[in-house]
Amino acid sequence: TGNSPSSLCIILFHDQDFKALTNIVKTMSLKVVDNGGIVRSIQNHGIRQFPHRIQAKHPDFKTGQRYYEKGRYISVYYDANPSTQSQVQNLLSLNDQVLRQTHLKARSKLDFITMQRPEKNPYVQRVWAEERQRADQLNG
Repeated sequence: TGNSPSSLCIILFHDQDFKALTNIVKTMSLKVVDNGGIVRSIQNHGIRQFPHRIQAKHPDFKTGQRYYEKGRYISVYYDANPSTQSQVQNLLSLNDQVLRQTHLKARSKLDFITMQRPEKNPYVQRVWAEERQRADQLNG
């Protein structure tokens, strides 16, 4: 199967040091590239407050803390086949610094225009105009 664009959102502990943060991102990126995928972008959205308290799978080994009210959000956009996506998901689920992760199918602006708003698509507009012209010619 071919590579499909994916979007991955990762929520990490907010008090993580830079070395641990880059290690997680590098390990995940290498997994994608080694399996023939392409990492398009990595964005660090910073530390944000959660809408509600999140429970970690395992308590923090330094403080023993298990519940968190804020965390670091990172989004990764990459192209990979489904087996690589599941390998990345397994890799992140085994990491105790990852609070949550979510894989989504990446959407482009063109997907939004063509699927949900046909009135904004110039090709659909042209077809509709041609159909109106034919109807006007037939009706005379």
